[in-house]
Amino acid sequence: MRSRFTNINFNGLVEKAGSFGYLLFTNALLSLITTSCKDDRSNIENPFPSVKDTIVVFKDTWNYKTIQGLHAGLFKPTCANSGCHDGNFEPDFRTVESSYYTLVQQPVIKKDNAGSYLTRVIPKNATGSMLPYRMKTDLNGNSGIMPLSLEPTSKYPIEKDSWVARVNAWINDGAKDWLGRTPTTIDFPPQLLGVQVLQNGNPLPRAAKYEVAKASAGSDFELWFSLSDDNTAIGNLTNATINWSTDPAKFDPTKEQSLKKGTKKTLSGLFSSNCDYLWYFPYNGSNNIKDDVVWFRITISDAKNKDYTIPNINSMFFLKTYCAVKFN
Repeated sequence: MRSRFTNINFNGLVEKAGSFGYLLFTNALLSLITTSCKDDRSNIENPFPSVKDTIVVFKDTWNYKTIQGLHAGLFKPTCANSGCHDGNFEPDFRTVESSYYTLVQQPVIKKDNAGSYLTRVIPKNATGSMLPYRMKTDLNGNSGIMPLSLEPTSKYPIEKDSWVARVNAWINDGAKDWLGRTPTTIDFPPQLLGVQVLQNGNPLPRAAKYEVAKASAGSDFELWFSLSDDNTAIGNLTNATINWSTDPAKFDPTKEQSLKKGTKKTLSGLFSSNCDYLWYFPYNGSNNIKDDVVWFRITISDAKNKDYTIPNINSMFFLKTYCAVKFN
């Protein structure tokens, strides 16, 4: 700020005034400058008169009373540990889908002595479901309280009561799936057990188990799919089609093609080293150049579930990459 006193001859004033007079003058000068600055500043218009300081608090977007939230916050980090519920035995907590299908209306393996709990999750009946009971009680006094082991950094011990309450809330609300549907009968849609991309009968390589398969630019190959279903024989599944896209979120319905049934093959899968593959599709990659990534999905129906898509919009992203091919 420019002062109105910038042209004053201070040296001349000092020569004419004694030390005491100089001190009085200096104090008066400082007072005038301060007052002048305050007055000038008070006349400045605030360009943002309506803006207020705010504190932004970021929160998790998961609803932890849904199957997606329970999987993200509880089942996957706490229960799907190596050697536990990671596909070695049910319930299978590796994915949202496997968690749901191995919990809801599924029979228990270990029963309590009184036989009071025969089903893992009974929709709208948390008190009769084994899942919350196992989180609070040592089954028969020799099976331990679930989870049996935890990672050293786990916060579960101090958050246990809230997780039990969330599990109860989800069950009592109908044990809804990821689309908000309450199960009515036990007939779950087909499940994907594995995808193999074969070229001349040999599986194409992947950088890691859940990564894309790698093919040479312009080459052809066959995609083989291993499926399971709780009530329908795999060969009796209907409306089996396949689609592909360079965008995992956008598929053109006009490109839908029928899957074929071939001679059963036994190959490694997504969760197991021994899966039966029956459905396949021969893909023509002549138009695919280097660095193209093609994302595949299949649609299939059983007796009750019509046109079920795998992977779908609610599938974990690793399942989408597992079903994709990159051209090198």
